[in-house]
Amino acid sequence: MNESYQPGHPPERQHELPRIWRRRQRDIAYVIWISFLTAAAATMVFFATIDPEILSGYNTLGWHISRQTGYAVGFFGFWLLTSITSILSIFFVRTEHRPEDVPGLRARMRATRERRRERRARRRAEKSSAADGESDQ
Repeated sequence: MNESYQPGHPPERQHELPRIWRRRQRDIAYVIWISFLTAAAATMVFFATIDPEILSGYNTLGWHISRQTGYAVGFFGFWLLTSITSILSIFFVRTEHRPEDVPGLRARMRATRERRRERRARRRAEKSSAADGESDQ
């Protein structure tokens, strides 16, 4: 029997570090969790105003859908919709161009920043000269 074992206490683990998730695993977890929460909120708001039994009357196939089935179908529909939007968001963020990838983009960004600084300096100078002119009168 292990000497370090004490009844009522879990055995000590030798420097076990938590496993780090890969990027794709994190992205999948983000999509599932955020879309689940958003679908839950959307379902609450939607079904707070609309009764699913009334919606079953507008069904073109003539199916009668119970209230609970309507809630479930609505929730999973919202979850699918919000999952797609979350996936697209992550895709667009991951595939955006970095300044290094576009030739001349860094120089254009630097020139734009300089023009903005010059405009701000000009406005400040105009405001201070206008304020000086008013104080002289």
